[in-house]
Amino acid sequence: MEDKEIILETLEPKPKKQKLFLAVVLTAVISVLLSSTLFYFAFLSFNKNSKLLELDSLVNKYFYGQVNNSDLLDSIMSGYMDGLGDKYAAYYSANEAADRSNSLAGLGQGIGMTVVLHPDTKNIYVVNVYNDGPAAKAGILAGDQICAIDSVSVTEIGYNQALTNIVREIGETVDLTLLRKDKTFNLTVEYSEFVAQSVFGKMISSDIGYVEITSFNDATVPQFKNTVDDLLEKGAKALIFDLRSNGGGTVNSVTQMLDYLCPEGVIMTVKYKDKSEETIARSDENEIDVPMAVLTNSATASASELFTANIKDFGKGISVGEKTFGKGVMQNTYTLKDGSQAVFTVAEFFPKSKISFNEKGIEPDIKVTPTEEELLYRYITPTEQDPVVKAAVDFLGNQQ
Repeated sequence: MEDKEIILETLEPKPKKQKLFLAVVLTAVISVLLSSTLFYFAFLSFNKNSKLLELDSLVNKYFYGQVNNSDLLDSIMSGYMDGLGDKYAAYYSANEAADRSNSLAGLGQGIGMTVVLHPDTKNIYVVNVYNDGPAAKAGILAGDQICAIDSVSVTEIGYNQALTNIVREIGETVDLTLLRKDKTFNLTVEYSEFVAQSVFGKMISSDIGYVEITSFNDATVPQFKNTVDDLLEKGAKALIFDLRSNGGGTVNSVTQMLDYLCPEGVIMTVKYKDKSEETIARSDENEIDVPMAVLTNSATASASELFTANIKDFGKGISVGEKTFGKGVMQNTYTLKDGSQAVFTVAEFFPKSKISFNEKGIEPDIKVTPTEEELLYRYITPTEQDPVVKAAVDFLGNQQ
């Protein structure tokens, strides 16, 4: 029986200007995208008229190099998925599938922080530090700047190369030179495995709590519930959920989080190839009864859009920012016998309203389009001064 996992994520590579997550080392998939016909070479019968047999004969006779059959088969599988014409379809080799499964489970390896290029100093700017991760244990704080790695200046070798130089084997250490305000100091951090953090919360006023959700995975759910509970205990009378540039994740995680917030009702319905419909998730009567706002942009996608739509559909709150990406189709992950995985679209999904946002996106209730300069300094700017956050705070201040 095939192993299935329901996924609501974009699977598309993110622009280099967005956040880089040092917590998880992702293997880049660089595959020769062969036509779907190649699939028959490996899995169907050969015949004397086969185009693939002809090509194979030519390669065996003239190719100046060694053919790695394992790599060739992985490329054939990737080519088959590409030939489906499904922009969300993908093939992962056994090793890539293991890394992906760990990521969806919320497991990571690295030094445990999110970073961006500082627009002025060109150093590595620390946006968030994962609780109990290696960076936190070493004493790194959000707002620190990494100036050098193993005494090599970041500005000398460039941001991307500096990120590469941080990577180690598990158990090894890396020496970092940091700038905190006007003080420079050195720290040694161990490269290790940990539970990645995808929820970051804080009070941004005396009665408004702010929750940034960077992805939806198995570890997100307890982090989310604990964060919301903590903010409510601290006096939050309203909540802001920041889903900007959140590309989605697993169905189980996002539906559990919506169930925690929303009253009784249908959270998610799907429509399959044969036009049959199924209710995937419902919420119970328990809810968090405070005004809410969801922050979105053009990279808010899939599971994040389901979250946004349901907060609006249940009358829990509004969305603020820019129109979302527009991905309302669901993928299943099928694990093959050798541990590799095939991911492809199996259904369209809908929020409570049953109004599709696929290929359309979700328009914000309050539109706020940051300027280029505001986007450039977004992660450097204090949260309270973010124009999208400020618009949400203004709205929520009138709802209490």
